[in-house]
Amino acid sequence: MPDQNDHLITAITEPPQNPPALRMGFPAPGVEYPFSVGDIAYATARRLGPGWGADAGYWGTIGSIWGPYTATFTLLIDVEGDLSMHYDVAASDEWPEAPQLPRGVRESPAGLFLPHACVTDGLDHIADQLAAALRAITGT
Repeated sequence: MPDQNDHLITAITEPPQNPPALRMGFPAPGVEYPFSVGDIAYATARRLGPGWGADAGYWGTIGSIWGPYTATFTLLIDVEGDLSMHYDVAASDEWPEAPQLPRGVRESPAGLFLPHACVTDGLDHIADQLAAALRAITGT
C-alpha cells in the first residue's frame, strides 16, 4: 500500500489527470474587439455632421473629436474600464451650464463617461450615445 507521502510526491511531480479547462487558441485579430476607440471617434463625428472631425491616436486606443468649438473631445478607456470623453469647457463656447445628458451617460470631473457601454452594444449604438451627449453638452 502506498504511503501518504507517495501520493503527495506524485501530485507535485506529475501533471494533473484532468487539467483545468482553459480557453484553447487565441481569437483572430478583430474578433474579440471588432472596433477601436478611434473607430468610435470617427463614427461619432460622422453622426454629428459637417463641421465635425475625428482622429485616432496610436493603435486606436484613444480618439479625438473636434468641431466648431474651442474644445477638443478625447475618447479613452479610463482606469475602471469605462469609455470616457474628456474635454475642457471654454467660456467662449457658451455651452449650457447644466446639460441634460442622455440615458446611460454620466458626468465625471474630466467630462463624461458611459459606465455600461461595452463592445457588444455595437459601434453604431455607442456612437449614437456619444453624439447625443455632445449635442447636449454643446446645446446644439
